[in-house]
Amino acid sequence: MTKQEKQASVAVIENAKPTCHRDLPPIPHEVLEHGGCSVLLFYQYVEPMWTPSQHRRALRKLMELCQDHQVTGRGRVAPEGMNCTLTGSPQGIRSVCQGLRQYDQLFWETDFKITDGVPLHKQFKSLSVRKTEELVAYGLKGEAVAPSLKDFAGTHLEANEYHQALQDPDAVVVDVRNFYETALGAFQPPPGGAKLIDPKLRNSVEFPRWLADPKTQEQFHNKKVLMYCTGGIRCERATALLNQMIVASEADTTTKKD
Repeated sequence: MTKQEKQASVAVIENAKPTCHRDLPPIPHEVLEHGGCSVLLFYQYVEPMWTPSQHRRALRKLMELCQDHQVTGRGRVAPEGMNCTLTGSPQGIRSVCQGLRQYDQLFWETDFKITDGVPLHKQFKSLSVRKTEELVAYGLKGEAVAPSLKDFAGTHLEANEYHQALQDPDAVVVDVRNFYETALGAFQPPPGGAKLIDPKLRNSVEFPRWLADPKTQEQFHNKKVLMYCTGGIRCERATALLNQMIVASEADTTTKKD
């Protein structure tokens, strides 16, 4: 491997690390020289959920930041948090992230995924931010229904850790995306490694029912369960839902024994 290839490899690994509680990555020198736009993907769940007035303020703040820094894209703001895919200049994108961190310390927990040097023709033409009741349409609206991420969150793995986990023959890996996304490509565990499970979901709202199905639970029995999706937001709630089911099942078993 050449010196340049080693440097590129180190850069890829460094850029794959989450930005939670870290400074945002600097604008690459080559982007400053050659231009292009930047793409930002992020989500942030909120517990306890925002009140109606907090919900409105968060929506308004996001729109103000995007408009002030000429950032376009798509976003959803719900009582349970925020989810966005945005495009803009490298500095404009970083200014939106910093503005959210200044607005609420909660956004220091957010993994802002930034891709620089994207061709300008791929930039969103306009900004559309929707006020919604859920970030992912699982049909789990409200604190009385949605599983607590603080109580039931799964373990986050960095990219190299996840690939290592895929080699475990006592693991299953669940594709939490919709079927049309899965058709574009999926993780392929190595031979002798984890078993890939595709729920073949048409819509996210089908996932809780699929997860609770005894046939699904049988596939998970005595297995380490890995999940993946496009940006992490579906896995976040999905793993919490699975962990909540496990705790409830264990409590039910204990009650029956007693």
